[in-house]
Amino acid sequence: MDRGVFLEYVRRTRFASDGRAAARGDAQRIARLLRRHGARRVVGIGSAFAPDRRFTPRSDIDLAVEGLRPDCFFRVSAQAGALTDFPLDLIPIEAASAAFRRIVREEGVEL
Repeated sequence: MDRGVFLEYVRRTRFASDGRAAARGDAQRIARLLRRHGARRVVGIGSAFAPDRRFTPRSDIDLAVEGLRPDCFFRVSAQAGALTDFPLDLIPIEAASAAFRRIVREEGVEL
């Protein structure tokens, strides 16, 4: 493995001094990609966006998205996942449960 690639990986993931900041930066880039593909709204939820929750090297990025067309969801989701070294959960708000939509409304961070 190329040394530069390895150091970038270490910086962005588990050995980073602030993995939450790296995850949030990745989430912003992912949100821009999603908007280019028609998303009207992107909301971050979970430990990457809640300072009172523990963010660990095994944490993921949870994003709720609204307005992304179903026919391009999986293709765009794969492109989004390639923008981060963190696991990515991309959840369409339109298909989410009422409980999940409440979490998005009450705890979400608009991106």
